[in-house]
Amino acid sequence: MILSARWVVPVSSVPFENGAVRVESGKIAAIGAAEELRRQHPGERWRHFPDAALMPGLVNVHSHLELTVLRGYLESLDFWSWIRTLTRTKYEVLTLEEIRLSALFGASEAIRAGITTLGDPMDLGASLDAVLATGLRGVLYQEVFSPKPEEADATVQLLQRKMEALETRLGSWPDEAALRDCLLPDRLPRTALGTRKQRVALGVSPHAPYTVSGPLFQKVAALAQSKKYPMCIHVAESEAESQLFQKGCGPIADSYQQRGIAWNPPGCSPLRYLHGLGILNHGTLLVHCIRLDARDFIFVRDSGAAVAHCPKSNWRLGHGFMDLRQMLEHQIVLGLGSDSVASNNIMDLFEEMRCMCANPSLLQTEAVRSSTTGTVMLAEGALRLATLGGAEALGLGSSIGSLETGKEADIIVVDLSKPHCVPVFSPVDALVYCARGSDVLLTSVAGEVLFEEGKIAGMEESALGRHIEGVRGKLLNARKH
Repeated sequence: MILSARWVVPVSSVPFENGAVRVESGKIAAIGAAEELRRQHPGERWRHFPDAALMPGLVNVHSHLELTVLRGYLESLDFWSWIRTLTRTKYEVLTLEEIRLSALFGASEAIRAGITTLGDPMDLGASLDAVLATGLRGVLYQEVFSPKPEEADATVQLLQRKMEALETRLGSWPDEAALRDCLLPDRLPRTALGTRKQRVALGVSPHAPYTVSGPLFQKVAALAQSKKYPMCIHVAESEAESQLFQKGCGPIADSYQQRGIAWNPPGCSPLRYLHGLGILNHGTLLVHCIRLDARDFIFVRDSGAAVAHCPKSNWRLGHGFMDLRQMLEHQIVLGLGSDSVASNNIMDLFEEMRCMCANPSLLQTEAVRSSTTGTVMLAEGALRLATLGGAEALGLGSSIGSLETGKEADIIVVDLSKPHCVPVFSPVDALVYCARGSDVLLTSVAGEVLFEEGKIAGMEESALGRHIEGVRGKLLNARKH
């Protein structure tokens, strides 16, 4: 198959016009001038997209597919009330099947918005079902919680059993696939289904410093190292978290006291606390990292950990903004994430790029300004974070994130002919400053077309929508009581 378009945006090299990408056996076999590829491969299936851009699929380094059905349900709550309401709803109102439907709905939103890879912490394993069912690529982290040190041994043993169960489910898929009611098996050839499991990597996520005890962090990190699991941690996100670690006060400290959890505040930042536990390394993805002090940036850089930047979620929950200037100056590996739509409301990395470009910290220095244009946070840099930067943050930079020969054919086509994009003087500027997730015309992962002509392959979206509306009614009723 050859895909051609008015513009090709490889990310790892300069964009060019009238280009094409040849896909063979799920990988990029060639990239270059459209007419040249047409001449070299006269019998190849050809797809042309006039006034569109071919680019690598977007990499969303931090999502929560399981929470998709809570979009708009937790508005106007302070962060700690938001966390507690979310937790009660997930465990006391929603069923496992409803959470699976929620994850599938989130996966369909991602595909329609040109996202081909997700870094997704999951609690109940529903994201695994959703990613396999839709064909997305994913690094899926099993979450683990327990702030009580005395529970560390039992909790890590439970985590090991969960990981073994996930590995078994992954290995036996699609024979034991879930979510069948919303899928169209006759449209999904078994040969294609068999390759999807190869796109999934499993990891672990000790949730956050305020939900995981120090001993449990160290045991989970040891498990991750022995099994070569990547690790994901939410850290330095909120004022309540900082209060807990620096002064031992605030709403989280009050909750500890109510639950009989002994706590001796270390008197430092949450990030420095993790550094002191010795658990940060190249396989660690740190999510949010808003409240870092000067030494924290050095700890992150020297550990080799990567950071997931979720600008819209940070703003929507009232946490503030990352010091992106310091991140860039310390050359920390950085990817872009949407977080859950329960906090963000929409999974659209084009919006995230624009929000990131408006980061206030970038106005504080000349270091990130172009010497020729004076532009703050160039579009090229933003696009890289949403593609190749995200791939590197997830440890996948050698296989995805840019259009290069030999890489996986994770490719999207973005329409740049709409009034909000025209005229196009630079396809990169148009993609970053003008395009929307709804402008995506085609989404392909490993050469498998998941979305085209307004439809997701193999999915009964109308049935899924009806299921989600049913869950909405249940949530409304739960709110009344």
